[in-house]
Amino acid sequence: MLNLFKAMNAKLQLREFDPMTVQRIKEGAYLVKMISETQVAARKCEFFASNAVDQEIKNAFEDEAKILKQGARTLQQYYESITTE
Repeated sequence: MLNLFKAMNAKLQLREFDPMTVQRIKEGAYLVKMISETQVAARKCEFFASNAVDQEIKNAFEDEAKILKQGARTLQQYYESITTE
């Protein structure tokens, strides 16, 4: 009866990950956040480029949007490489 009482009141033990897995989980979460923020910034640049009247400013926003999209693609490829191993 005592064993049953102890089993019912025992705290759940969380599964422990090895340090490498914990590092990958943290890195993956950080990459997801960075990819999302980069894509949002690229969309904002495209929005401002579409509203710009001055051609020089429009070109600057379009160039920045291209750089941000390329960066997001690179981060996405890295994220996929670490999650598929």
